[in-house]
Amino acid sequence: MFTMLRINTATGATKTETFSTKEYLLGGRTLSSRLVGREVPATCDPLGRHNKLFFCTGALAGTAVSSSDRLSIGGKSPLTGGIKESNAGGIVGVRMARQGLRCIALEDAPASDAGWKIIVIGKDKTELVDGEFLAGVGVYEKSEMLTGRFGKKAGCMTIGPTAEKLLLATGIACSDPHGVCSRYAGRGGLGAVMASKKIIAMVILDDGEVKPEFIDQDVFKAGAKNIVNLLKANPVSTKFTKYGTAAMVDICQALKVLPTRNFRHGVMDGAEKINAQTMYDTIKARGGEGQTQHACMNPCAIQCSNVYPDKDGKLLCSPIEYETMALMGSNLCLQDLDAIAVMNRIANDAGVDTLDVGAAIGVAMEAGLAEFGDTAAAVRLMEEVRNLTPLGRILASGCKIAAKVLGVRHAPHVLGQAIPAYEPRGTKGMAMTYLSSPMGADHTFGFTLRDEEVPTSKEGKVGLSKKFQVIGSRMDAMGMCNFVRYSVQNDMKPLLGLIQSLHGVEIGEVEFDDFVKETLRIEHQFNLDAGITAKDYRFCETFYEEAQPETGEKMDITDEESLLARQW
Repeated sequence: MFTMLRINTATGATKTETFSTKEYLLGGRTLSSRLVGREVPATCDPLGRHNKLFFCTGALAGTAVSSSDRLSIGGKSPLTGGIKESNAGGIVGVRMARQGLRCIALEDAPASDAGWKIIVIGKDKTELVDGEFLAGVGVYEKSEMLTGRFGKKAGCMTIGPTAEKLLLATGIACSDPHGVCSRYAGRGGLGAVMASKKIIAMVILDDGEVKPEFIDQDVFKAGAKNIVNLLKANPVSTKFTKYGTAAMVDICQALKVLPTRNFRHGVMDGAEKINAQTMYDTIKARGGEGQTQHACMNPCAIQCSNVYPDKDGKLLCSPIEYETMALMGSNLCLQDLDAIAVMNRIANDAGVDTLDVGAAIGVAMEAGLAEFGDTAAAVRLMEEVRNLTPLGRILASGCKIAAKVLGVRHAPHVLGQAIPAYEPRGTKGMAMTYLSSPMGADHTFGFTLRDEEVPTSKEGKVGLSKKFQVIGSRMDAMGMCNFVRYSVQNDMKPLLGLIQSLHGVEIGEVEFDDFVKETLRIEHQFNLDAGITAKDYRFCETFYEEAQPETGEKMDITDEESLLARQW
């Protein structure tokens, strides 16, 4: 049996429900998207009382399986106007599992002038306590206040000052293993949804006593060890272990798809100054609190995260991921890792998505508010976000709104969500994925780049994108880290065997993929019901009319082709 805790944020009333279906067994995006599809009116105001937030753990949460404790958060997105699942690492998933919870649902909303509340969940009770003392405080200071009150081992989720103002490019920050809320469910504006319910933080206490009840513990232990061996034997995951996602800088530069100058170009002069090797060498040279390998959750055999120190060896930012290095680095023509780290830290503290705000700053630079390559100006624009100035609020609303307000036609987004760090005219497989994701432009939704023989050609990319939509969605479907997919994409039996030895339920590979595809259908139907049509699944017109200089390519994917990639 799997337990959902429902919390009415208007009245404070709580209710627990139990379920035994396979969608609750799998959890993750399988569960969050189905609950959104069933319980959230597609046409509702995302920041109104009818939207809900669902926090879901996965099938193997709370066990010793590497990388299995990711948290899926689902709701209607104020950024895209459609369905949203955003997931994060950290320790919240395991804390929920120890409390015996598969899902927490935040429902209803109090009056807009109601005070801020903290939800505190423990083994004995759930209560809403005063959270006014956190109002207006940055996420890092909020983390310190929360751990000071509830302990460093508590699983905390909080929002930044930008979300408190209901700005659209805001996320939900989750505790890492050190008690710092630095692991973000960053995309889609779900931070604003949490704020609309006047919940400034949620705390899962470290007093849970629920432990896995194995059907066959010996088989499970052997299966968990096998997953570690598969991860360590895979060349992709082992490269991420040494360099993290930053390894993609050189790959994308070579393929001419590294976002540069507000996605006008696919190559940046001086990219080697911000690549993985430079970051690795800098962390090693500075020492101190710096770490080239770091786990966002325990256990994790990949450890693709990092701790980037300042010149004195003190923690400056953790982590710096490739997507941020590109959107806040090459996209702005910055060649300074320290500046990128400072911007990343400010974004984390303010509570905004580094991708959407990085893209918005690129738009602002194209509008003439700063020069591309001006590091001081880029940091200043991030300070505008943290200080909630009028310009900062525009930037924290995402690149689509920033482009409209600032008069820039070349706005890199799909469905209002900024394009991730792969310039779409040079990689038509990734472009097809952006155009078919119900979540807005999303690289993890169907990552094709490593398997595109001719990235600049659209031939065969409908099928390729759909193939990797299933592969990528498998991990989201059960709360696993997306990087595990490289080790099991051709054989899911190792993971499905773990489910059987833990829960005693057999799920075959075909049945599992049927769950994935049905989830995709639910997500697309929600968007249709919300009024999102084929004309919305497009890049802005400039991508179709202007060639990317390095490849000579224009966007040539038609509405009919992207529709095929959305049909399940």
